[in-house]
Amino acid sequence: MLSEILKKEIETLFIEKKYDEVIKISEKKLNQKEMPASLSNLIGVCKILKKERTIEDVYSALSYFEEAYIRGKKTIHGLNGLTHLISISLQFLEKNKNLSPFILKAEKFYLEAEGHHKLNETFLSTGLLLYSHLLDRNKKKEISNQILNSSFKSKTLRSSCLFQKNYFNDWSQTDHLKNAIINSKYFDKLEVKKINKLDYKDNKKINLGFVCCDFERNHPVTFFIKDTIKYLDKKKFRIHLFSFAKENTKDESQNDLKNLSDEWFNLNQLDNQKVVNLIQKKKIYILFDIMGFTNPNRLEIFNSRVAPIQVSWLAYCNTIGFDTIDYMIVDKNLVIKDEEKLYLEKVIRLPKVWNSHAGFNLKRKYNNLPSQKDEIFTFGSFNNFRKISFETVEAWSSILQNVSNSRLILKSSTFCDTNSLLNEFKKNGVENKVKILDKVNFFKKKDHLELYNKIDLALDTFPYNGVTTTFEALWMNVPVIVLKGYNFNSRCGESIIKNTKIKYLISSNTKEYIYKAIFLSQNKKKLIEIRKELYDQVLSTPLFDTKSFAKDFSDCLLKILSN
Repeated sequence: MLSEILKKEIETLFIEKKYDEVIKISEKKLNQKEMPASLSNLIGVCKILKKERTIEDVYSALSYFEEAYIRGKKTIHGLNGLTHLISISLQFLEKNKNLSPFILKAEKFYLEAEGHHKLNETFLSTGLLLYSHLLDRNKKKEISNQILNSSFKSKTLRSSCLFQKNYFNDWSQTDHLKNAIINSKYFDKLEVKKINKLDYKDNKKINLGFVCCDFERNHPVTFFIKDTIKYLDKKKFRIHLFSFAKENTKDESQNDLKNLSDEWFNLNQLDNQKVVNLIQKKKIYILFDIMGFTNPNRLEIFNSRVAPIQVSWLAYCNTIGFDTIDYMIVDKNLVIKDEEKLYLEKVIRLPKVWNSHAGFNLKRKYNNLPSQKDEIFTFGSFNNFRKISFETVEAWSSILQNVSNSRLILKSSTFCDTNSLLNEFKKNGVENKVKILDKVNFFKKKDHLELYNKIDLALDTFPYNGVTTTFEALWMNVPVIVLKGYNFNSRCGESIIKNTKIKYLISSNTKEYIYKAIFLSQNKKKLIEIRKELYDQVLSTPLFDTKSFAKDFSDCLLKILSN
């Protein structure tokens, strides 16, 4: 048993951050099997927090968390042990695959614990994390529905579930709008100066502010925004970039953005109220949200009237549900007239495409059809594996079944356990035709792009389309088969391909999607023609003509101002 004196001593040492001493005293006084669940948890946490942590410490910590769960299954200490076991395992798993057995145990424990903790917010939040990693769509959907139908007030958790819903076909755009509006009430209002009290007439130029958490490490956002701000009319606009990314003087992509902007602000250490104060101090007239539900904690900034005009663009392709976000920038292909009422923001359309890619600082070479050298025809998708829906797996499996000597290469930007995904292909008897590559490293962009040289024909995911990966494939003159969707998020692929003017690559339904993929694999002359057209013309299309895009973007802003 843990005496009150020892308990107090341990608590004092923990508060003083003397983690090694907590571990030493606890392990000396009590055997691990004798420790109460609460102390077992504490020791595990100390082993993770200690300064000179080793992989042995991580293993030991996970063992302590496991013991805490086993001894306190029905208690809060048992729940803490389980949530620590899951979160810490996932945190270190990517760099150490030997931790996989802990994930298997964690899932077993999670299912066992549902009877005791299924209404607990922390439990469900951890479950969402676990099953996103395991790519178990049914379980992820079940947990998301439980959270959205609960009384939980966590904006981060609820927003994460809304984001997840874009991956599934079972929600209409009406559902997205209704739930986004409900979700908005969980975001706090910050203290702001009234807009009519701020004098914007002193601004010699129109102050634009772009707020983002991903201005770093060659993140896809950097490729879509850098030429836009580079080519905006500097006689009319003054560019302010508000970054929540970690400051890194060696990060070339971040340095590029700093140099292109008039003012750069590193807000990583500031709370939302101080950020709002700074934005208003700088008299930003048009403020852009480039986060959406990718960062709910910072999105809260836009739930108050910080600037006269507030706009959603680029990062999240659906409605946010805030009545303080005035506009959502789309294009003519993404939201049709009759659907405008299904987005709370006022839809404003760019004439060609809603974003434009700066391309890459690499010498572009014509990518010959790989199957001309190899008898195997290679399909590919480098989209986030969480975008691979059940319907997508069924379509891809049908294609592989009907194309002899074919294979499918997959690669994800996020680290996931792919066993569940492979099992879905196994059900259709095509698992031996599927090859999974390691996840994307943003720093090694050249290595990533060269993988497209292995792909004959790329296949898009649905209903959650690829965007960055589709631009990359087209830059590498690899055609992409896409499927028409029902809302902004699911029409991105269609809009991108329409701007290449190669409309053959667009499918109206899954049957046509499958047919076209099979047809092009068997008619290489047609496929080569498309690939040559992409190589010759795609850089001059709106997809990569960033100067023209910046002009359209500028005209769009001036139109907003005139209204």
